[in-house]
Order: sequence, then C-alpha cells, then structure tokens
Amino acid sequence: MNLSIKHHYLVMGLVLLCFALSPKQAMAEGIAWDDLNEQQQQTLSGIKDRWNELPPHRQEKLSKGAEKWAKMPPEQKERAKENITRFKNLSPEDKALVKEHMQKFRQLPAEKRKALRERWNNMSPEQKEKFKSRIRNMSPEQRQELREKIKERKMERAQ
Repeated sequence: MNLSIKHHYLVMGLVLLCFALSPKQAMAEGIAWDDLNEQQQQTLSGIKDRWNELPPHRQEKLSKGAEKWAKMPPEQKERAKENITRFKNLSPEDKALVKEHMQKFRQLPAEKRKALRERWNNMSPEQKEKFKSRIRNMSPEQRQELREKIKERKMERAQ
C-alpha cells in the first residue's frame, strides 16, 4: 500500500473516531499546526494544507483523534480501516442511516450506551458475525420491517 493511500485511511479513520469522541469545549482560536506533536502531524498530514480552514472544535477533535489513533494496537487500527472501507462502499442512503444511528446512540443516556456495549461485548464472535451477516443480507424492505418491529417493542415496553 503506498503512502498516500495509508494517509487516506488514517484521515478517514480519524474522521470516524471523531464521531465517537465526546464533545469538548474547543479553544476559541483553534490549534496551530505547529502546536501539534510530531505524531499528530504525521497522522494528520493529509489535511495539513486545510488545517487552518477547519473550525477550532474540529481541530480539537482531530488532534485528540490523532492521539487516540497513535495509541491503538495494530489489530484495532486494521478493524478501523476495514470499517472505513465498508462505510465508503455504502450507498448514500445507507451512509445517512449509519450517521443517524450513530447520532441516536450518542444521545442515549450513558447507562444505556454502556448496557448496549456490554451486551455486544458479551456476545461470542459467532453470535456477532451471525448478527452482522443477518443485517448485511437484509433487503431494504426487511430492514424497514425490522425497524418497525423495534419501534413496536419500544412502545410496548413504555406502556
């Protein structure tokens, strides 16, 4: 893999990681490129030319994402790259749906997010793969039907 493709993957990985980072108050004046450490600059080198055009809160998220990326074990980086590739290959509609679900997840109470993560982490690799395969192989109609069933269950629990 050539260097520019690696940088592309790194930048895309950081963009997705930024979705997972909790929002923090960014510095009003932003972060100067020269204030980033060498590792951050290397990771973010693909956007160096646009760095000063980014809003301060975006610079803050990207700098934190670059720190997080540098600390990731290679296996986790590889999974992130695979997720990025899968996301890039989605239709615009599916990308919008993924973003919507991510936003909804971030808006859940911390306890609910924790419970969902624990539920996922307690699943065996086979169970996880079966679930992912089932979702991947659904038609748009089947996905809509599943969404409706989930809404019905939520309404029943709320009563």
